[in-house]
Amino acid sequence: MKCSITLLSASLALACTLPTYALATDGDPEGGSTLEQRRALSERIKKLRELRKQLPIPVPAGLFGIYAFPEKGQGVAGINYQHHEFDGLIQGSDSGSAKTVVTTAPNIFFGNPMQPPTLRVVPQKAQADVIFPYANFAINDKFALVGLAPLIRKKTKMETFAGPVGTKSLGTNTVTSKGLGDIKFGTIYKAYNSDDFNHNVIIDAVLSAPTGSITEKDYNLTPMNTMAKTRLAYGMQLGSGTWDTLLGLVYWGKDKQWGWGAQYLATIPLESENSEGWRFGDKHEATAWVSYEWQPDLVTSVRLRGETQDEVHGLDPKIYGPGLGANPDNYGGQRAEIGIGINWMPIPANNLSLELSLPIHQDRNGVQPEHDFSLAFSWRTGFF
Repeated sequence: MKCSITLLSASLALACTLPTYALATDGDPEGGSTLEQRRALSERIKKLRELRKQLPIPVPAGLFGIYAFPEKGQGVAGINYQHHEFDGLIQGSDSGSAKTVVTTAPNIFFGNPMQPPTLRVVPQKAQADVIFPYANFAINDKFALVGLAPLIRKKTKMETFAGPVGTKSLGTNTVTSKGLGDIKFGTIYKAYNSDDFNHNVIIDAVLSAPTGSITEKDYNLTPMNTMAKTRLAYGMQLGSGTWDTLLGLVYWGKDKQWGWGAQYLATIPLESENSEGWRFGDKHEATAWVSYEWQPDLVTSVRLRGETQDEVHGLDPKIYGPGLGANPDNYGGQRAEIGIGINWMPIPANNLSLELSLPIHQDRNGVQPEHDFSLAFSWRTGFF
């Protein structure tokens, strides 16, 4: 895939630009080091080794919230990038064609003036890109603070069919939305760790603030073969519009070169509806992974992930018409995927991770874009 090749190249380029550890040479024209500087470097390396014993073997790029540092003043910062691709349509667990959908899937606004009985506007392809810096910082031996701010770009290629019935295509147009998403902040609690740090339990408690826009607009090709600027579908908006809570429970373990873990994460809206009259459904995710350390600086992983989410609750009166995304019932459902990842540590306490995720099961509510693949790339650095 072109995208995966591009991301891998970017990771190598980033690694080349990261700073390397070197001995100071002040007062030494031959480039040597003083005894004091050597001792300081030796102590730093020992501290890094001790710290690493208390951390999991580097985890897949798509995972967050499992780093809780054991000492006050230690933390992790980094940048994560995710790319999601959708291609075609899925109805329940079956792939479907656009022509089938526009002759069978109902338009919930049918009966209102100028509204056809079935859908007339459906997505062909869609993609979403999310990049966000994040940081965890331990305030004591049990609690760490965490925060992240996502920047989002969504793009969907829509196909419009002439109304009110039939399968005559009028062509395609592309709609986009981009900007700041919902900022998240909260705490990580280290509930348990064994004396050898090989078994650990962590609890995540995070709030999501409604900073992302839910009133994004763009020009759409209508079934009357005209262009109209309208409010985009629920899935094209940049935020939820509600205060949400993210509650997670994580277990991770390790033994020699092997690492493993499991995580449960729930995203629950704290309000019945946002300012536009709707909210996303409750979302529950579970994931488990196993990793192997081939060398101290090279780790590979395999991860299974499943999710289930309710449909959109409520209705935005400005998200209207015979488009697939205007129906709140065409959101949520079940999905399972497998992820293959690699983690490289070019210098101590700095990790570059890349993970490819592919769907292995989809059973979606109503009719939706079909998930094709996802890529996650992250850079993490520890500080203390």
